[in-house]
Amino acid sequence: MVPPAGENDVHARLRDAEAMLDAIIEHAIIQLDLAGTVVRWGPGAELMTGYSAAEMVGKSVSVLYTDEDRAAGLVDRELAAVREAGRFEFEGWRVRKDGRRFRAAVVVTAIRDAAGVVTGLTKVLRDLTAEQQRADSMFHGLLESAPDAMVIVASDGRIALANAQADRLFGYRREDLIGREVETLIPPRFRGGHERYRSSFFADPRPRQMGVGLELWGLRRDGTEFPIDVSLSPLRTDEGLLVSAAIRDVTERREQEQRLRRQHEEIMELSTPVIQVWDKVLTLPVIGTLDSARAARLTEGLLFKIAETQAEVVIFDISGVPTIDTQVAQHLLGTVQAAALMGTTSIMCGVRPETAQSMVHLGIDIGQLRSRTTLRHALQLALTLLAERAEAAAGVATLMGPAGAG
Repeated sequence: MVPPAGENDVHARLRDAEAMLDAIIEHAIIQLDLAGTVVRWGPGAELMTGYSAAEMVGKSVSVLYTDEDRAAGLVDRELAAVREAGRFEFEGWRVRKDGRRFRAAVVVTAIRDAAGVVTGLTKVLRDLTAEQQRADSMFHGLLESAPDAMVIVASDGRIALANAQADRLFGYRREDLIGREVETLIPPRFRGGHERYRSSFFADPRPRQMGVGLELWGLRRDGTEFPIDVSLSPLRTDEGLLVSAAIRDVTERREQEQRLRRQHEEIMELSTPVIQVWDKVLTLPVIGTLDSARAARLTEGLLFKIAETQAEVVIFDISGVPTIDTQVAQHLLGTVQAAALMGTTSIMCGVRPETAQSMVHLGIDIGQLRSRTTLRHALQLALTLLAERAEAAAGVATLMGPAGAG
């Protein structure tokens, strides 16, 4: 008996649909009856799970579930959810024929007849393991291409991943570094503090510089220490929160900073030189603007030189100071007072007319500070003061002589 033409069309469409489904091998497409028994097993399901159609048709789909999920009745709950809602999506673990587990994205939909009655189910699985492997491969590629040493640390403080730059920087082989506590890479004296920093990061995970304002140090396998900068970033994964640490050796930068600091100090020394122009006479040419830092250095250098040379007179040459304000004057007078406490007389020279007018206008009291117009005149005064002191000292020695002899 020949089937009606309409029935032939239906069968043809079904065959076409099945052929289309069979052509999709990236996904496992499975048809089930209402009890969860396999009715149709597509080529994609065979590739993904390792089971052939002959092995699975007529068997329960629960074969693909883990022992724990079967014991928990997960299969029946999923089937019931699809029969009730018509569609169900979730992620879960499945098991291949060889026993290996894989993470799968699962979509189950109901098959209905012309009256709308659910007659079966279609289940589609997408293997997330392969996608995860591709993502991991990309991640590892990015990790290896990073210019800095990269260390990925789990919440227990152990190193989960590290790139080749980390191996070279710290002197470890990859297999020796993975699984170690991250504190292995830190000098022992800093480890207690680092554990607190690590705990605080996992409590408030956000990108940040580690130890802002602090000097951080790394420890190589051979025991040598070196200065580092560390940038932290959180990584949220299926296995939990991880922290990515980008570590950079800043030895060269620190050395350059130290060189610049030394050069700055040398320049500052040159800008406030203390010169011995005569026995027990010092001159201090002040050039440019005085600020608090420079004034402190000036005072310190002068007092050191007075103690070294036993100077009795110091000449402040301010001809190179463009302006005098209250702050500059206070700096100078403070230095004069400090010198006086060491028994040294101060003379100021090089005061310009406009500078003198400014000092009077500002009401700056220079106290007992002696002043001369030029360095030559100031030096003449200094020699006179030395002669007077020597004469006075000789007179005192003469008066003390007979008393000392008696």
